Amino acid sequence: MTAFFLSFLGVGLAMLAGREGVRVSRIAGAGASEGSLIAMVAVIAIAACALAALLAGEFAQLLSSHQQSWFVAAALVLAGLEVIFLDAPKAPSEPTRSLGAVGIVLFAGVLADASGLLIISLSIATGAPGLVAGGGALAVAGVLGAAAMAGPAWEKLPRLPMRWTIGIILLASALIIAFSPPEVLT
Repeated sequence: MTAFFLSFLGVGLAMLAGREGVRVSRIAGAGASEGSLIAMVAVIAIAACALAALLAGEFAQLLSSHQQSWFVAAALVLAGLEVIFLDAPKAPSEPTRSLGAVGIVLFAGVLADASGLLIISLSIATGAPGLVAGGGALAVAGVLGAAAMAGPAWEKLPRLPMRWTIGIILLASALIIAFSPPEVLT
């Protein structure tokens, strides 16, 4: 259960400070159906987190325990830098109203952003990809669902301090894992 809660907490924080919440709030503000958007977010959360955990499970078998700890540290560094330095893009002048197109963009964003890196690294670190995927999916669906319900009000959150705080926490975690004995991960 520790893997589930670590994933829920880490991914939730990364999503809170990340770009996808802003994207979903803008889509909701552009007039997308709230119910359809929340349902799409739930499906995307499950699919993206499951795929990230599956990839991590396959990749973890190729790594020794020492390599796993360095891979986890590298993933945390990338996640931390992404949270700190990559802000949400400017709102498009003509946003698409196609939930299919929005779904593809969100799926790729969840899989490839800090939350995806956290799911991959936690799956490798804990050896419990199913629990990590479950915690991550719940966090992604919760944060993006809240962004969909908040709509344009989501952008009023103090994003810059959140991004720096969460990014520094991720970078500090990477340092701790990189310089800890490999047995700590298991």
